[in-house]
Amino acid sequence: MIKDNKKVVVGFSGGVDSTMTVKILQEQGYQPVAVFLNMFPDKNLAEIEALADKIGVKLVIKDISNIFSDCIIKGFLDEYQRNRTPNPCVKCNFEVKFKILLQMAEELGANKIATGHYAQIKKENGIFKLFKGQDEKKDQSYFLYRLTQKELAKIIFPLGNRVKKEVKKEALENAWFDEIKESQDVCFLDKKEKVQDFLKKNLSTEENQSGNIEDEKEVVLGQHQGLAYYTQGQRKGLDLAGGPFYVIGKNLEKNILLVSKNKEHSALVNREILVDQVNWIGKEPVEGQTYFFKSRYRAQLTPGKITKEKNNWKVVLEKSQWAVAKGQSLVVYSDREVVGGGIIRLV
Repeated sequence: MIKDNKKVVVGFSGGVDSTMTVKILQEQGYQPVAVFLNMFPDKNLAEIEALADKIGVKLVIKDISNIFSDCIIKGFLDEYQRNRTPNPCVKCNFEVKFKILLQMAEELGANKIATGHYAQIKKENGIFKLFKGQDEKKDQSYFLYRLTQKELAKIIFPLGNRVKKEVKKEALENAWFDEIKESQDVCFLDKKEKVQDFLKKNLSTEENQSGNIEDEKEVVLGQHQGLAYYTQGQRKGLDLAGGPFYVIGKNLEKNILLVSKNKEHSALVNREILVDQVNWIGKEPVEGQTYFFKSRYRAQLTPGKITKEKNNWKVVLEKSQWAVAKGQSLVVYSDREVVGGGIIRLV
């Protein structure tokens, strides 16, 4: 199929960001095609269809519920079963959303794809580079570090140089929405459902037996409901008197959850981190050079250095990050540029 350099496939969720992405592309002379990736088979699509009609864009609905369930939800549960703390959005962006949108672009004869992410792509000396979005509070580059040159060459982020506050204001002024609600961090949770509740409903109780909760002095404080339900630094959901207590570790052999009242316990402040499953967007980081690292989406950037050790990369931070959890992504920045990152395997 001959590709149309003006046709762009837009990942369309029906939210303010994807709606404004469509409108900006229309204003720039592109011909957007809104593709709604339906992750949930029982979802009512009437609102999505009505919004697409209102903003004058062709809508294509793609059922990906089986892929999403097998890859993202099952993967999320498997990681918790292994006592790791995954970030499903990182995996979903690379392994599901962008992958399928690029396939759809091929099928529909589009030259590019676009999403409403707050991040920026620039081409320098023949290399595509990923940068933080202009809006520091809404920057989503952390979730995109697994993208490669192949994907970045075909992606447009129209909101990368926009501020979310202004994006919402414009959407309301155009009467596309009566009100604007923020999307959930984990989209497959029910409204106001906690991760721990979702895990309890979906993980096997046979492999997650209750056991003792103990402090640093091996004093039994209570009972946990299965080690997989807890993550490093967790404070809520422990149901312990005299707190707050923080999860500082797990004794898998004895099925004991370890906690402490000390928020700055040595197990919760981490300076050395090993990562694997790395992806470098351009060149590998230079050993001995100072970069900035983020171990969770909401964490502060922390300076440090990175070195290669066999199949892993070792990061030594200048200042400790709090409650670094195995299974999360450690993302590497050089100023505003995303160098890449990997999965935390040891802290």
